[in-house]
Amino acid sequence: MAASIQFQELCAIPALPGFSLIKNAIANDGSLLFLFAEKSATGALFETVQQGIGEFARTRTQIPVRLHLVRATPEKSYLIELPELDRTFPLVDVFPDGRILIAGPRCEWRGEGDFDLNGAIVHPTTGEVRRILLGDGISTMQVDDLRRIWIGYLDEGVFGNFGWGFRDGPTPIGAAGLVCFSDAGEKVWEFPENSSYSISDCYALNVSGVDATALFYTEFPICRISSSFELTFRTTNLAGCHALAVSEAEVLFSGQYRDPPDVAYLGNLSPGRLSKIRRLRMLMPDGSARAGGQLLARGKSLYHFDGEKVCRLSLD
Repeated sequence: MAASIQFQELCAIPALPGFSLIKNAIANDGSLLFLFAEKSATGALFETVQQGIGEFARTRTQIPVRLHLVRATPEKSYLIELPELDRTFPLVDVFPDGRILIAGPRCEWRGEGDFDLNGAIVHPTTGEVRRILLGDGISTMQVDDLRRIWIGYLDEGVFGNFGWGFRDGPTPIGAAGLVCFSDAGEKVWEFPENSSYSISDCYALNVSGVDATALFYTEFPICRISSSFELTFRTTNLAGCHALAVSEAEVLFSGQYRDPPDVAYLGNLSPGRLSKIRRLRMLMPDGSARAGGQLLARGKSLYHFDGEKVCRLSLD
């Protein structure tokens, strides 16, 4: 029988009358982020369109949608009313100074000077919005303590779609697979072409403090990126994990392809490789096996979200 690790309950999922919860996230300081949209307009945020044999998300809504953000810490919880925005399938994080980043994963290039600015930086007190280009095909987004925006891209963001990388379209913004932007939207670093690895799809990203850790397809190495963009790689025998928690000595992963939702893997950060990998069973606070819900990671912790509560388990 596999060893087990157990979640501890943190808090109940908040509710806002007239609004639907559309996104959960964890900020760099460990606060919980709950993004809400006006119920009557929620459907517009998740519309898709048929293109050839594929179905893709719309890059923007026809009418902007009213959003609210609840930010919860152990000490308090507070509501931030956001201006109306048109980003579909929105992602959210916050800067150390309290500004809020909302990004749409999809971004269309229609012609020279005509493309979606799919990042919106919102000042919480004035409501002022600054739009920036973060590129198409975003799989994950996190902000560090230096106000830098880390973006991991899925394969469409790497190889091109929605006009990027086709015919006269420009090279995709996310062609490197992992990119770091300033809070002004300037690209300050991207995963290097001359690396011993390349990224086709960034499966997991964990930005903690000023450092980042990524796990990516096709070979699924662990890549740790320092604040000065120095890279350290370790090989693994894992594949398909979408979340990872990181300490100085260990990494805790979500399950691999086709694993049930209660499976996790714990390994030691040895030179050049992940060693002593153990398969673990994730238990809920009541001792039952984790049966579903959303699993996110930030810093040393994995977080479980379901329709009622948030739970956490941590390394160390």
